[in-house]
Amino acid sequence: MPSVPLQILTSQKKYGPDGPWQAVSVSLGYPFQPLDLYPGGTFESIILAKTVCNGTSSDICGAGGLYDPGISSTVDTTSITYSAHSHGFAADWTLGAMSNRAEARYITDQLTLNPIGTQRAISVPDLSIRMITEISTIYPDGSEYLPQLGQLALGASNINQSFQVGNGDLINATLVPTYLFTSGVIASASYGLHIGSAALDLPLSLWFGGYDQSRVIGPINALPSHNNLLDNFFIDLLDIGFGVDNGASPFAYSSRDGLLAEGNSSISSSISVDLNPAAPYLYLPESTCAAILKDLPVTFQPKYGLYFWNTQDPQYARIISSPTYLGFTFRAANLDVANLTIKIPFQLLNLTLEQPLIDVPTPYFPCQPPQGSATYSLGRAFLQAAFIGVNWDQGLGHWYLAQAPGPNTAENPTQTLFTENMISSSTNWSDTWMTHWTALPVTDVNTTGETASKKSDGLSSGAYAGIGIGCALVVGIIGLFLVLLRRRRQHSRPSAPLPQTHEPKTQEIPYTDGEIYEAPEPEPREIFSGQQEQAWEMEHTEHSRHISELG
Repeated sequence: MPSVPLQILTSQKKYGPDGPWQAVSVSLGYPFQPLDLYPGGTFESIILAKTVCNGTSSDICGAGGLYDPGISSTVDTTSITYSAHSHGFAADWTLGAMSNRAEARYITDQLTLNPIGTQRAISVPDLSIRMITEISTIYPDGSEYLPQLGQLALGASNINQSFQVGNGDLINATLVPTYLFTSGVIASASYGLHIGSAALDLPLSLWFGGYDQSRVIGPINALPSHNNLLDNFFIDLLDIGFGVDNGASPFAYSSRDGLLAEGNSSISSSISVDLNPAAPYLYLPESTCAAILKDLPVTFQPKYGLYFWNTQDPQYARIISSPTYLGFTFRAANLDVANLTIKIPFQLLNLTLEQPLIDVPTPYFPCQPPQGSATYSLGRAFLQAAFIGVNWDQGLGHWYLAQAPGPNTAENPTQTLFTENMISSSTNWSDTWMTHWTALPVTDVNTTGETASKKSDGLSSGAYAGIGIGCALVVGIIGLFLVLLRRRRQHSRPSAPLPQTHEPKTQEIPYTDGEIYEAPEPEPREIFSGQQEQAWEMEHTEHSRHISELG
């Protein structure tokens, strides 16, 4: 088989209960056990055992498929006796983003991929697996829910994941991209990922050994991969701000920056964030979430630690349907420009909570602080709008971050091999959203067109609207007063016809109250000079002052 990129099959199902999210479809063990898994993470894949849903009749639990090691002839449950609890990994593969309670053990089994466009399945033996036997995700009020699916890990900087117990021999478990590379199936131990949008029917894109060039727009930020235990993708987040791609803004400003550090003096110039497909939300400082949400029609719900959209507020529709976005500005490592900004349209931040979390599907905004002392991270909500590529290259490679397109994306992918310099598409980002948003006309919103910064006076959009209306009323009242005063003076002014030597001609002009006023054409007068002119001006001035006093 030639070394070409492999496009991994995307599931036709959508998952929650806080999405909708997309997944990839694979099989585990033999006979094949089909599973849908979220793509992301490093080292071992997270697989839900059939025991996870013991005691519940809900078909929501394990909706992506449950794994039964007891029926697989290719499983090894005994060689790795290393405990998944020894480093706290059993419960937490979200790196502290969410609170979980779990029991787990390490095993290996055969993974089977069915790449799109290939004639046969591809097997990966001895996949490194953390098999979850019991788990609950815990919300801030203590309520728990059972997960729907696990996660397919996308490699690491090591060739294998090695386990050793005591002084025994190393036990090597397989990682997907490095196995495919060393077997000659793909040209590099790499992958390209854009998770897309389930709500907007933008398919997930996962490739091993390359990437879909149409999912990469604009400049590409390349950073060295971290050769450490977790292989996280940390990057400096410099700022967050509001922007509008075209048309008017739904806010009282056209753009607003400084949201990252607003109200938090402990944030100087940046924070380090991890790009984490294993977690669903934007896990940011509480002050940052508050700054972002200050001008949004949302209500905080303590039970979930999340903000629900107020869908009856007219601003909700304006924000969600317009070309308004939340921009995340990162420090660029290799670009001619200093920064890289990833734009997330608010349509992608209009996610839905559903059963078993809540009885009625409810739109929410996905921002909350991480649990305890966990690191800040940007989960699937962010990665709907961002492309991540990784070339592990045995710890010497790089990972890449770029803007991903919107729903108007070519159905036929442009497969591209990883090279030293990645190549983006020539597509304009705005064009990929054109049919999915409606620009606001200037007269439809209350906006000054000005830019707000972190030195903002702190007024909300409602306050700005009140000020604008008040100013308009004051100007209107003053104008009406001047018109009435002028009419009064015109009606009360005495007649003072000029001397005439012949019958004057007349012309009709409209009068201010709708009547027709007969206005005499001005007669020629003698041009005064010297003292004569000065005397006329003094007499005229006194006459005008007299009329004014009468008026």
